Amino acid sequence: MGKKYSILFDSYHLYHLPQFEPLIKLLSDDERFDIYHSTSREIDKEEYELCVSILKNKPGKLITGKTEQERKSKIKKLNLDVFICGWSRYDIENFVNPRTLVGMIYHGIGIKPSYWLDNHERLDIRFVEGPYRLDQLREKGIRTDLALTGFIKLDELFQKFGINVGSLEKEFKIDSSKKTILFAPTFYPSSVEPLGIQLGKYTKGYNLLIKPHLWTTFKTKFADINHHIQKKIFLDLCKKYDHIHLIPPEWYNIIPFYQISDLLLTEASSTIYEMLALDKPVVVNRFFKLRLSHRVFRKRLYKRRLNEAMEKDILKFCFVANKPRELPEIIEYAFNNVKTKLPAMERYKDKMLYKLDGLAAVRARDNILSRLN
Repeated sequence: MGKKYSILFDSYHLYHLPQFEPLIKLLSDDERFDIYHSTSREIDKEEYELCVSILKNKPGKLITGKTEQERKSKIKKLNLDVFICGWSRYDIENFVNPRTLVGMIYHGIGIKPSYWLDNHERLDIRFVEGPYRLDQLREKGIRTDLALTGFIKLDELFQKFGINVGSLEKEFKIDSSKKTILFAPTFYPSSVEPLGIQLGKYTKGYNLLIKPHLWTTFKTKFADINHHIQKKIFLDLCKKYDHIHLIPPEWYNIIPFYQISDLLLTEASSTIYEMLALDKPVVVNRFFKLRLSHRVFRKRLYKRRLNEAMEKDILKFCFVANKPRELPEIIEYAFNNVKTKLPAMERYKDKMLYKLDGLAAVRARDNILSRLN
């Protein structure tokens, strides 16, 4: 047995963890690696406690500290071979030594400019989901080494024993006689408030699973939007309608829910491209509750929060609801006409997702090893 390599997965936020899980699972069966985990002390207390409870049950050792400074110190003393992050908007250089290989598996593939704006100078390698994103990063001036691996987060969808569909359907009381809609609103800009309690009426005749973004769950507000209002809407919907089921934060990984759903309902979210992988219809809501500055100066929304060109591209392979009251008709139309979108879906899968073979984590591991040996 040769040298063992130490690798730490820094799930700064809980929603970064699903990006890492296929690689964690792969390396847990690879005797060449010692695995470590950590999460930030600067996130909300409720999120931190849940994240720690989850990471404790992952293969490897959990590194914690009473403060963020203590956490940094402990991690740096490990003298890691590899440090993996899900975003890089923090002082990574204080967690690692000069010899450490620092990689990023970015926490989203959506249409927000943060994809290329978030690129710390200490990064040695980024694992990229598809050729379109690789070209885009280069066009935006990113000089970090890029490895085209495919979308690691999706591996489980393309592995023979990846997801226990029957168990999941039983857990969330899915009526097998109805189609299932997965509503995955982002934290901002969101369509939750414009829809309100009417969402229950609009989705009657289906199972509706609601998977809020974890920032909606753990943060009080974002961009002057009060998340308490959204949370109350979700709870009221579940109380009033038997066909609606709220996915709790303990089920932090959305991937299994794509498998049991027939249609995705969302906004400007990475989930669009994740559901695309399964050739299932996606309905994108184009009505939002916006902060005042974005209502007055719409261009600011595209500068800060959305990429205008990519949002327009979505029209080619998704179905669009421009007003809440259009939703029932658009959902039915999407189910009946998904075949008309399949050619465009195939093109965008090739651009955005590279290979959907369940082996993206293998390609990432092999790339890491090639840099360590």
